[in-house]
Amino acid sequence: MEGGALAVLMATFLNLVLKKDENINQLTNDLQECMKELGIVNGILPKVFWERDFMWEEVKSYSEMNMLLNYEINMLKKKVDTLEKDILMKEGQITILKDWIDKPLDLLASPDSLLE
Repeated sequence: MEGGALAVLMATFLNLVLKKDENINQLTNDLQECMKELGIVNGILPKVFWERDFMWEEVKSYSEMNMLLNYEINMLKKKVDTLEKDILMKEGQITILKDWIDKPLDLLASPDSLLE
């Protein structure tokens, strides 16, 4: 091998070694950055898990409350239906009493005439 060819080969080799070192340094920096971010994530993760568990408990609580409120709504609807029936019955009784008031009272009349 000639001295010039050997010098070119050595320069190429040195250039490749420098690029390799740059790549290693870049990868090391990237790794350190990732480790730093991972540390931050690991610090935040327990709080995220706690919040998730807390929210899940709230969802279960709201679900139970919703079920109880739906039961109460159904009970109130039944009470309203009963009250509406009572109102209709009272209105009927009032109508009968009004009709009765409009009729003259005949104390000597037979009981059958009161039914008319």
